[in-house]
Amino acid sequence: MIEERREFQRLNLTKPIDGWFGDFSVLIVEVSANGAKIVHDDDIPRGSRGLLRFSWRGSDIEILSQITRSEGARSGVHFLDQSAELRQMISDSASEVLRARQANAAGDRARNIVGDETLTAASAGVRAASGFLQYHLTPDGWKCHRALLPDQPEDGFTVSANESQEQIDLLCTTYESGNDEAKRMTRMIAEVSVTR
Repeated sequence: MIEERREFQRLNLTKPIDGWFGDFSVLIVEVSANGAKIVHDDDIPRGSRGLLRFSWRGSDIEILSQITRSEGARSGVHFLDQSAELRQMISDSASEVLRARQANAAGDRARNIVGDETLTAASAGVRAASGFLQYHLTPDGWKCHRALLPDQPEDGFTVSANESQEQIDLLCTTYESGNDEAKRMTRMIAEVSVTR
């Protein structure tokens, strides 16, 4: 119930959106009326403020934001301003998903559309198009970067960019403290996360 309500309070992104946080190139994986989740290659310090800029379905959004949490290549952004245009986009997105669900339940494939995809394809597209995060254990600790392919490195693992931070932390701890077999198993678990 809570997850469903949360779904209707954010944009239904069928794939991540390219954008900018200040001068940093980012990939936006979730947007709500109050904030966003972003993936980035460069370190962005917690507390940093900047304009988050992106386009979605022909509309440009620019909103003053602040990094409220940062975990490697992923950060949470809180919007410092309100955007009536963004709120309208979220409302339209929620209506679109609701119409598609009703059409899906009725077996009406012609109206089972989110954006330019069916509801089922759009849901699968989020998983497939979100990209990957590759973690490498170095003498200085964990290094993370975005990856286009789900290949598993020898010195770490690769997961979906949508993987929860709790799961990533567990994989890091298991890999770091484990023997060779534990490291191999960690990579296998990570590999499963990129194929589901």
